[in-house]
Amino acid sequence: MLSINQIKYLKSLNQKKFRQKENKIVLDGFRIIEEAINQNIYIEYIWIQKDFENDKVKESFLKTLKKNNIKYSFELEKDIQRISQTKNSQGILALLPLDDLFNSNLDRFKNNIVILDNISDPGNLGTIIRTCSWFGIDSIILTKNSLDVFNYKCVRSAMGGHFYIKNLIYLDYSEINSFLKLNNYNVISADMNGESINQFTFNKKWALILGSEAHGVSKLLNYNHKICIPQKGNIESLNVSIAAGIILNKLTYHEK
Repeated sequence: MLSINQIKYLKSLNQKKFRQKENKIVLDGFRIIEEAINQNIYIEYIWIQKDFENDKVKESFLKTLKKNNIKYSFELEKDIQRISQTKNSQGILALLPLDDLFNSNLDRFKNNIVILDNISDPGNLGTIIRTCSWFGIDSIILTKNSLDVFNYKCVRSAMGGHFYIKNLIYLDYSEINSFLKLNNYNVISADMNGESINQFTFNKKWALILGSEAHGVSKLLNYNHKICIPQKGNIESLNVSIAAGIILNKLTYHEK
């Protein structure tokens, strides 16, 4: 049974400063925990509500936990709810160490990259991470003024997308510029005043920069090209996560 101190500790990990101090995160929900297990992500412990709502799902899930030697226990609903950040929690929590989840050594950033500049909305950030994983992009660089990728709403929006990203790092603008220049990237900035993506030619490894809807891409970031998604209607702008999907579809379509 969860002790008062354990509940306090797990609840504290909902805050960024404690996540960073402990280098751990609490995953909340059946689907995302199952995704972590499927990707062989190490899970320290799992807590399951005693009256887990679907007995068939619970039976299958418990078999998976035993097969993977993952420790678990059954807990009172009130204790799970005290830790969970969701009003209608599914009644399952997992403690995940973050030590080896992402590589942050720039020497291993070899392929195409998505760079996120000042993305502060957790829903957008999570959706972009999931979109990157869908299109096979496994390297992401974020500017230091972007949101923490382990923010609860971001993790929830990504729905397991984090577990498909191999390389992720936060850098300042000068560090990003130096890295891209040194490694001869074709740097593409998403910009409403850019060249139509339908006419753009893709001929070498690229880095795509996406900025927030409010501020766009910072002038402190260097790039070779500006591209845009041609507008047909009258709406002012596209949500950055939707734009990311459209542009990545075009960029990856041209790859062999």
